[in-house]
Amino acid sequence: MRVTNHMIFGNSMNNIWRNARHLNNLVTQIETGKKIQRPSDDPLIAARALRYRTILSETEQFLRNSQQGMAWMEVSEAAFNSILTGSATTPSLMQRIYTRLVEGAQTGTQTLDEHRAIVAELRQYFDQMFGVDMNQTYLGRYVFSGFHTDQSPVLKEDWPGRSFIITQDFDAGVIERAKAFHRETPTSMPEDIWANIIKLPFTNANFDFDTAGITGNPPQIGIVLADGTELFVYTTDSTAENAYRPDDAGGTPPLPMIHHLRDTGELIVSDAVRDLIIGAGGLRVVYEKSDIRAGELNPIVYFESAEIISTTDDTGAVSQNAVHFSTRGQNIQLEISPMAYITINTHARDALTADLFADLRRLFDFADSLIASDPAVIREYFAAPPHNKTGDDLDNAVARFLSDENAAFSGAMHIRFDNMLESIQAHKAAAQRQHSQLGARMSRLEMIQIRLDEDEVAYTDLMSDNEDVDMAATIMRKSGAEAAFSHALRSIAMTTQLSLADFINR
Repeated sequence: MRVTNHMIFGNSMNNIWRNARHLNNLVTQIETGKKIQRPSDDPLIAARALRYRTILSETEQFLRNSQQGMAWMEVSEAAFNSILTGSATTPSLMQRIYTRLVEGAQTGTQTLDEHRAIVAELRQYFDQMFGVDMNQTYLGRYVFSGFHTDQSPVLKEDWPGRSFIITQDFDAGVIERAKAFHRETPTSMPEDIWANIIKLPFTNANFDFDTAGITGNPPQIGIVLADGTELFVYTTDSTAENAYRPDDAGGTPPLPMIHHLRDTGELIVSDAVRDLIIGAGGLRVVYEKSDIRAGELNPIVYFESAEIISTTDDTGAVSQNAVHFSTRGQNIQLEISPMAYITINTHARDALTADLFADLRRLFDFADSLIASDPAVIREYFAAPPHNKTGDDLDNAVARFLSDENAAFSGAMHIRFDNMLESIQAHKAAAQRQHSQLGARMSRLEMIQIRLDEDEVAYTDLMSDNEDVDMAATIMRKSGAEAAFSHALRSIAMTTQLSLADFINR
């Protein structure tokens, strides 16, 4: 076959372009560090790269989730440490409260003034627990408020004009047997009365609120035993003569009676009704509370509740609607691996319960209610008929009255402190269970973070092996490609210089 110069030139140029493309690919790989520049270069490498990038992106997102969740739980852990753990040099708030309660429960060793000093100290611990620790935030969100992260568990400001229907369930163990007082006149010795007390977290609750005409299915106001038995609620004040002596039945038809003392937030039952509550296993209390003040529990966070919203249309007609808030299903969960989630929050109602709030608040209120008689009034009383005391007899009578009154008050405070010892231990145990669960979740999340860090490194290495060039080997291949390209250029240069005249001259 005849080979022309044109054929030689064409084949040489094709080989040069082929060598140039190969050299260009190697130079590009060295410059970019990647084996391919587009999927068509190697579809298999491209498919693997997409899969590895997707897995690595998911792993990085899971790692960010776990870091955010850990930061959230560390804020909660700090609050629990303040409440329960403390340190070697600083006892926890619960331990401080228990220690002070033990001091107050010592029979015959504390005066009323000393009891009040203990109560004043307990108030500070109470404010720290509920006002500070339960209101901890992470990035502006309240960590103990469930899904309502914009709501503080304990109110920081008054809510004037807002009205809520609150539902609370009590077990039989919340009934406290304690002393209460009634004073007939300012100069009479206070009468101590043994009473069965259930404590609400709010004073001035309303059991006469009419829900008729309110849309949104508001709950029915009243008190019902766990077995469905309805109680007749009689609302009065603690100063009433029969406040702490409820009858066994009342209303029409006669129902088991419970006294509601609006000024103390206490529910008082007779022994017979107490036995009914114990037999039924508890009771449900539904009441209306309005004008909630700073320092009180947030009903949106702590209770099954419904806010009553009043609206006025263009005609001036007023309508009311119940907007419901639930405490059920308030777990904030973060995905930490495909279809695997971890709960990062602890709810305030489980950590520091409404019962603990009510127990301490009612203890403070009871201490405030023990007002000693004015010695001048008592002196005037004993100096007047029919006593007509004078001189030392008058002084002794006044001193004896005030001493007996102080002893009665101190004895009642002793009983209240003593009752609180067992309940505070129960509240502490409940908080410790939540703390333990938080610690278990934090331990799990720490292990997950370690695994995610390892996965991130592993998938990064796999992605690098799949996409990145072996720089040393590529440089060697580039050197070979450069030599081949250079020789091809010299070869075609020599070939294209020859012509027919060159052969004739020879």
